[in-house]
Amino acid sequence: MSQAANLDITSANAEAILTVEEIFPSGITLQMFGTDQALSMEAIDLAETRKGVDGKLVAGYIPAIYPVTVTLEAASPSHANLATVWQAMATNKRVYACNLVCTVPSINTVFTWSVGVMKSGAPFPSLEKVLAATNWTFEFQDFERSTI
Repeated sequence: MSQAANLDITSANAEAILTVEEIFPSGITLQMFGTDQALSMEAIDLAETRKGVDGKLVAGYIPAIYPVTVTLEAASPSHANLATVWQAMATNKRVYACNLVCTVPSINTVFTWSVGVMKSGAPFPSLEKVLAATNWTFEFQDFERSTI
């Protein structure tokens, strides 16, 4: 592999598809991401650590929730879709199962989050000089990274 092959780290050709089983069972392609951010995942703690009075470390694996934030411009057609999910949750006082798949060709990787729910969202884009981007946070039980 040439050294130039490792230079491409664009996210411009990434594609994210959100499936909400009872509302959008065929999935929706998320479009018109925020200017500086599209999808982000927080760092995940996978271990609990302690140090005993004798100075020895002990550690253990702990299961984690995988939070993902989707940032969309106010004019995004996906904004209306996510607002629909948010409104359905608020109206029906229940959660809807969802999955998210993000394909990133520049690094030949597919990221898959499954068994999740929308945790928070911003159906109202702040009125600023121009309408602000909105953030939508999902939390998932499972996360997998695979090669294209």
